[in-house]
Amino acid sequence: MLYEIMNGAMSPAKAIDSQKSTEYVSVSTTKEVSTYLTDIPADMLPQILENTSIRFESHEDFDLLCIPFYEFEHRLRDSPPIYIFLHPGHLHFVCDQCSELASLLDRFAHLNKSEASIGRLVCAFFEYILDDDLESLDKIEEQIGDLEDDVLTDKQGNFTKTIIDKRKHLMVIMRYYEQLLNILESLSMNEKHIFSKNSVRFLNIIYGKTQRLYDKTKSLREYVSEIREAYQAEVDLRMNNIMKILTIITMIFMPLTLIVGWYGMNLKMPEYAAPFAYPVVIAISLMIVVVSI
Repeated sequence: MLYEIMNGAMSPAKAIDSQKSTEYVSVSTTKEVSTYLTDIPADMLPQILENTSIRFESHEDFDLLCIPFYEFEHRLRDSPPIYIFLHPGHLHFVCDQCSELASLLDRFAHLNKSEASIGRLVCAFFEYILDDDLESLDKIEEQIGDLEDDVLTDKQGNFTKTIIDKRKHLMVIMRYYEQLLNILESLSMNEKHIFSKNSVRFLNIIYGKTQRLYDKTKSLREYVSEIREAYQAEVDLRMNNIMKILTIITMIFMPLTLIVGWYGMNLKMPEYAAPFAYPVVIAISLMIVVVSI
């Protein structure tokens, strides 16, 4: 799938014409990548596509971005990676699951009929992948709030695994945003002069939005840490109550144990011959229990 941008208008194209002063945008799968990326050495492409980690690479003739199509409901490592090759006048998207990306380009071409450019398209891509993130973080915040209610209302349950899972999930999201911030910072430097001043301004705005998402995720992780401390305090308090009951029981029965040990000795006690010795010992034991309580 190939598009050309001429005079601010983006439209489908059949082939790349290097003689025209036109910007080109392509979308291809990893098998079709060599169709449009003719300027990149063929032996370099397999090495690039094997690495699916989030990153920004600055090569001599082009910049490379690798960003996952991440959704909060799934794990980050299961998200399909999108490779973006940037060099003056050319923008190439490489992704094996291109349906969402193709619809994004079609919508961008429709909404920017006179102001389309590679820089604005890159900004639109980042806006698209960050579009629902705040809503997803709000849902996670609600889940953490429910977890806090369960912990503080003394519901019986082991919340340790749930708390650890939440902390790990938020750590993954934090690292995701941290890497996006590094990519956006590198792009906004515009070392190869691919973007206009207006596009760089938009990139800085997106950088600020990503920074706010990162800060919110960080605060949510601290929130989970506070819940973990509160849960640990509840567990300690419950354990203290149990130990207090056991201590009371022990203090009540210690004198009785002394009496049992005393009369369990193989000795002839003088009171053995007394007719009321046994009822008296019972009465004394009951009195000890009452006084101890």
